[in-house]
Amino acid sequence: MAQSGRIDIPSGEGNAAHSCPVIRPKPAGTLLILDEQKGQPSVLMGRRHKAHTFMPDVFVFPGGRVDRPDNHAPFNNDLTKPTLERLMVSGLKSLATHRRARAFALAAIRETFEEVGMLIGTPLTQGTKKTNPVWGPFLNYKQVPNLEPLRYVARAVTPPGWIRRYDTRFFTVTRAAVSLELQDSPTDELSELTWIPLDRTDEYDIPRITQLVLKDVTDRIAAEGTLHLRDDHPVPVYATRNGTHRRVIA
Repeated sequence: MAQSGRIDIPSGEGNAAHSCPVIRPKPAGTLLILDEQKGQPSVLMGRRHKAHTFMPDVFVFPGGRVDRPDNHAPFNNDLTKPTLERLMVSGLKSLATHRRARAFALAAIRETFEEVGMLIGTPLTQGTKKTNPVWGPFLNYKQVPNLEPLRYVARAVTPPGWIRRYDTRFFTVTRAAVSLELQDSPTDELSELTWIPLDRTDEYDIPRITQLVLKDVTDRIAAEGTLHLRDDHPVPVYATRNGTHRRVIA
């Protein structure tokens, strides 16, 4: 696995051709769904539409911005204690609460449902409130998000100057944790959904930061010998300090 230090991230990759240095990063969550495909560890990715302003026409993981209702979404089986602790340690003080930490994971699960039609959940129990406006479509399948199988594996902050900036937490989960797979995705956010072997990601148009996270995850799978990663492993944080792109371990 790569160590802490300076890294190379093209400043304008996937971005519109103008500078927006004062934009504050929005919190976001994204999910790497891992599976064995033809005996090879693989990850599910999709291509963003070429008309998108941010990272058009490239392969990405399902994910997106944390919405306020994600802070209040129902769930079963909380994130493991080490996962919660890592989320809080690698974040800003203003985000260091369990509720805020869970919101990143819940946003990743919700966006995965919306973009690829996979639900990571357990059966909805009697008395679960279904009034959350963002989570209504997920809950209508009589499922509640299941947080326990998620593993927090990386954080990346979009560098200054991009048209949109995100402070993203990356999680992994195995396909075995998917409780329901829909025939069609609720949205058309991603196309060409593909299981990409981890040893062939260089054959696809994948943003540099995504490649770095994939390298981290691939190295961990090789070291741990399983797709279901440990929950107490140090987490790489990719961010820009004084104009230099850096990778630090939290």
